[in-house]
Amino acid sequence: MQLVDTHCHLDLYPDYGAVLAEVESAGVCTIAMTNTPSVFRRCADLTRDARFIHVALGLHPQLAATREHELGLLDGLLPATRYIGEVGLDYATQSLTERAVQRRVFGIVLEQCALFGDKVLSVHSRRAAADVVAMIGTGYPGTIILHWFSGRLSVLDRAVAQGCYFSANPAMLASGTGRRILAALPSERVLTETDGPFVIVKGRPARPPDIADVVADLASLWKVDTASAARRIQENFRRAVVAR
Repeated sequence: MQLVDTHCHLDLYPDYGAVLAEVESAGVCTIAMTNTPSVFRRCADLTRDARFIHVALGLHPQLAATREHELGLLDGLLPATRYIGEVGLDYATQSLTERAVQRRVFGIVLEQCALFGDKVLSVHSRRAAADVVAMIGTGYPGTIILHWFSGRLSVLDRAVAQGCYFSANPAMLASGTGRRILAALPSERVLTETDGPFVIVKGRPARPPDIADVVADLASLWKVDTASAARRIQENFRRAVVAR
């Protein structure tokens, strides 16, 4: 079964080339996030010959206030990839002005992507899950993957009803809150991610081959064998991404 890492910042590893080689050797289907549109072309060039890496086009919410001017560039690059991320909202900031900019930028990204109908968006929602889910709304024309979801279960239920998917990483599975969220999810809406290099496993940044451990932990949570969990994740990915 092929492993899937739906959210990894490959360009932010100090040993980027080594991680790229590991991904190719292990055959992990990896969606490589970018944090600003201006780095997309460079990342695409670096992975041009890669078989298992898909570069996403992003504008991270924590950079929205300083990179809002790159929205035009993002719009122009949308035909180059189906994958969008990292985008969304992050209310770790207490600035109401900055939060308003984030909502404006995310709203424009959602509108631009909806015109294509088949984009796959990896969405950040730290302390902002209710607003993120409300902005996405029902019937969104594309695939929404809520990355490292940490919102209330009532918001999770709304997101499930709206057709969202959720990506699980090692940090979620290592925390009580994360495991409660994952246990509340229908298994057919769960995908896997590392969020490397930000998530740490075994004293080092997580890398895409570590998805094998994520699948094993999900199998334990779901009380199934690892092969069954791997098949479930692969089926979810095929339905959410490949079949669209």
